[in-house]
Amino acid sequence: MKQILTLIILVSFSNCGKNIKMKKFNSEYNYSVNIPENWSEYETDEKNTNAFFDTTQWTGNLRITPMNYEIKNAKGFLREILREENGQNIDWKNIQGVYYVENVKNEEINYWCLIEKNKLYISSFTIGNLNGKSEIEMELKKIVEILKSIETK
Repeated sequence: MKQILTLIILVSFSNCGKNIKMKKFNSEYNYSVNIPENWSEYETDEKNTNAFFDTTQWTGNLRITPMNYEIKNAKGFLREILREENGQNIDWKNIQGVYYVENVKNEEINYWCLIEKNKLYISSFTIGNLNGKSEIEMELKKIVEILKSIETK
């Protein structure tokens, strides 16, 4: 019985992110990104930044900031961030980048420095009302899927 229950839990967790309906968000900062249908943008004081949250259950805040300059030596730039922040290398289909985590005032902030078509994007996700490691991991997988969809216009 315990094995069946474990299997049911694993299947439900693995299917959790697969059926999320997405919508395309076209930013005034010359990029687009797919976000879940139940997410909305909110006002932020940060310059050139789009900020999003889940309207049905607050799980955290996602911010995407496209920088106003192109990266000439993307590999060197990312290698420097990787070393400075002790991060993880990202190599998605159309995006190169670095992922790292900072803990500020007992708050976990996840950062992605991403380059798509030589354009630098700084993204962060502050964890919200999530309990337990598995909920946080599932939410971070959702954030990664969102960030993988960034397209420079």
